[in-house]
Amino acid sequence: MATKASSFKEWCTNNISPQSWTRICLRSVDAIRSKGHTLKEMEDLNPDVEMDDELMDQLNDALSELYDMKVDENVLAPQ
Repeated sequence: MATKASSFKEWCTNNISPQSWTRICLRSVDAIRSKGHTLKEMEDLNPDVEMDDELMDQLNDALSELYDMKVDENVLAPQ
């Protein structure tokens, strides 16, 4: 299931801090680049950009390493 990157970013901002998304992206820079994105694109997100499961897992791993948390993909699904 594809997840909106903007939903992940919003969750991080609301549940951790405004800087958390940037830290997570920096930790996952290789995975982000391998999917054809840049850090700037990830920071200035188009709300319709979708992440595949592999990138979602990478970002969730970074979230876990940095903040000892995981986000449930179902929480990020559109209501």
